Amino acid sequence: MDRYQGLLDFIRRDRPGREPEPVMISGDASFRKYYRYDGRIYVDAPPETEKNAEFVRFSEIYNRSGVRVPKVYSCDLENGYLCVEDFGDRMFSACLDGLEMEGMYLKAADVLQRLAGIGGAFTPFDAEFVRREDKIFTDWYLDAHMGRKLSGSDEKVWNRAVELFAASCASQPQVTMHRDFHCRNIMVLDSGELGLVDFQDTVTGPLTYDLASLVRDCYITLPDELYQKLVERSYDGFVRSGILKDASAAEFELALDLVATQRHLKAIGIFCRLLHRDGRNGYLQYLPRVFGYVRAACGKHRQLEDLGILLEEKLL
Repeated sequence: MDRYQGLLDFIRRDRPGREPEPVMISGDASFRKYYRYDGRIYVDAPPETEKNAEFVRFSEIYNRSGVRVPKVYSCDLENGYLCVEDFGDRMFSACLDGLEMEGMYLKAADVLQRLAGIGGAFTPFDAEFVRREDKIFTDWYLDAHMGRKLSGSDEKVWNRAVELFAASCASQPQVTMHRDFHCRNIMVLDSGELGLVDFQDTVTGPLTYDLASLVRDCYITLPDELYQKLVERSYDGFVRSGILKDASAAEFELALDLVATQRHLKAIGIFCRLLHRDGRNGYLQYLPRVFGYVRAACGKHRQLEDLGILLEEKLL
C-alpha cells in the first residue's frame, strides 16, 4: 500500500466529514514523516522500522509523571499511523539567542530532574547494550566510511574502552533515560513549558546519560561557563533528591565525560550510517564538533588516554 494513501485513509477514519489535506512539516533521521492537519499531528511511521507501540505506551507514562510529551489521540499500530498532540513549531534550538539561552537550558536541566524520577518497566541500558552501540562506530565509521578495521593491539585498546564505558554506566544510579535529550528533541510550548519528542527509545540507564546529551549536544556547542553551571545544578539536584549518593562532584563529572564519549562514538557511527545506508549526507557537517568532544575527553582523563592515542594515530 502507498504510505501516503494509507495516511489519508487513516485521517478519513479519524476525522470524517471532509477530504483531508495534510501538510507535511518534516521528516527526521528515522523513516517517520509528520503532517499537520486540523490542529493535530499525523505521523506516518512504518511499523517494520518504528517503535509505535512503545511510543503510545511511553507517552502515557511520561505525561502521567509530569513530563510533557505529545498525547496520542488515536493510532493504527498494524499499519503504522498515529494522531498525536501538536506541540507547535518552536524548537528549543531556535530559542537560544542572547540572554534567553541560559534560562532555556536551566529549564531543560530541571526537566531532567523530573525525568530521572519517572518509574516504568523500560529496557535496561546494560553492558550488552553499550557494546551494541559502540559497534555502530566500528561498523559504520571505521568499516563503511573509512575502509579500516581494528586488529591486534588496537582491538584490545578499543575493547578496554568499551568495557570502561559499560562499567561506568553500570556503576551509576539507574534512572529513566530518554536517550536523545538534545536541542532538536525539546519543544517550547505556547505555555512556556518544555515538551519532549522522539521518546520511544526510552530505557533504564545511567544517571548522567541524558545530561550528556544536553550539555555535549552534537548540534550546538555550549559556552564553558553555562556547561559548568548546568553540570553543577544537575549534580546538586540529584543529591538533594536522593538519587545520587556517595559520589563527589569530580566523580560525577568523570562519569558524565565517559558516558558522553560513548554516546559521541555511537553518534559518529550513526551519522555515517545515515550517509552510507540511507543516502542522507546532512549529518556529516556535525562530525567535527563530535570528534572535538571525543578528543577533549580523551585529553582530560587518564582513563581515556590509550583510546585517545588510538583515535588520533590510526582511526581519525
